[in-house]
Amino acid sequence: MSVEIAVKTETALPIPTEEISQTIAVIFEMYQIPQDATISVGIVDVQEMADLNRAWRSMEGPTDVLAFEGDDLEEILELRQTLHEEIPIELGDVILAPDVIAAQAPEFGSTPAEEFRLMLVHGVLHLLGYDHLIDEDAEEMEAEELVILQRLAELRGEDPLCVRIGPTTRHLFDKPDMYEREAE
Repeated sequence: MSVEIAVKTETALPIPTEEISQTIAVIFEMYQIPQDATISVGIVDVQEMADLNRAWRSMEGPTDVLAFEGDDLEEILELRQTLHEEIPIELGDVILAPDVIAAQAPEFGSTPAEEFRLMLVHGVLHLLGYDHLIDEDAEEMEAEELVILQRLAELRGEDPLCVRIGPTTRHLFDKPDMYEREAE
């Protein structure tokens, strides 16, 4: 497993980079992702996230997490079997904005670290094909997020039953002007 982490902000991270790598390793294990797959995690400031959100989603203002899918995992695995070759797997990029995440954490009754973990898991699940444009898909994605976050809590020695997430994945709750002050 290769995790490339690029920190492009002066903001202190709410969790250590080692925990970011561990989170991805746990997801790889749970979803049986080949260990030679790669994923990139970018951590950016509010302005860069606003720029990316405008460029890729045509939305003004920053968002908490963006996911840019890479290779289609199932397609690559089929090619590997057919060709009997080790074809590289690049799952894609997850971009996180810790200032945006910290600002929204109280709205969801969580800490910046809890919300950062959730957004990291959320982004990786997008790379694995999960989405939340309709309620049924959002509920499925949130259930998967909860299972992963509970597993991670166990590994940190915390009570997994204390992990809670709200309906954080529905795009109609995006508030593009919420972070306008910080972006200036």
